[in-house]
Amino acid sequence: MEPSIDPATPAGRAARDGAHGAVPSLHVRLSDADAIPFPTRTVERGDALYCAGEPLRSLYTVQSGCFKTVATYPSTDDDSAPHTQVTGFHLANETLGLDGVCTSRHESDAVALEASVVRIMPVGILEPLCREYAAMQHELLAIMSAEIVRASRLALMLGTMPARERVAAFLLDFSERLDASTSSSGERATELLLPMTRADIGSYLGLELETVSRTLSKLQREGAIGLNGRQVRIVDRTMLEHH
Repeated sequence: MEPSIDPATPAGRAARDGAHGAVPSLHVRLSDADAIPFPTRTVERGDALYCAGEPLRSLYTVQSGCFKTVATYPSTDDDSAPHTQVTGFHLANETLGLDGVCTSRHESDAVALEASVVRIMPVGILEPLCREYAAMQHELLAIMSAEIVRASRLALMLGTMPARERVAAFLLDFSERLDASTSSSGERATELLLPMTRADIGSYLGLELETVSRTLSKLQREGAIGLNGRQVRIVDRTMLEHH
């Protein structure tokens, strides 16, 4: 029997919202893969799930924990070290490894920010499954599309937004994705425990560490957020949304 998209899942809600003209969530999961007994792997904090240049053998769904992806670019100055940049953060139910689909080799390192568990989905198995089950193929395409949109939004932020807007947009996006990965209630998360460092956030947003710290403190003084180490509480979402 062909799997169907559960309307209670993020993918199902996205399809339903899209039909009514609303902006669909960028959080899409391979819900049809849940019934398949793919193996899992535990990755300890600081360890790499895969590294840039390695052949693409599998896609990975985060079962628990969080990862960052880091790309390395050669320096324009031969005497300088290569430049590294955080290119993304991946939460529960999100998919890792899509960077290798085009060239069959990973373009970045995927590093666990905390003890994490991933489901391993070998591409050799996924391809025939997608041919057999149209719903799974649709979800995989939706995940790829979401990654493209996310990359476009990041490029827009880095090219046009001042520091305050970048940090505010990051917190709102993280809140939306955290809620989508842990709850089906539709309520947006207000208590955020950031697994990444402020240096990681700065690398992702194209900002210096000091700028990220100053901007978070400013948002706290304005009453938009509350801060306690890596614990962030969204106090006034409207203030964040309007930067």
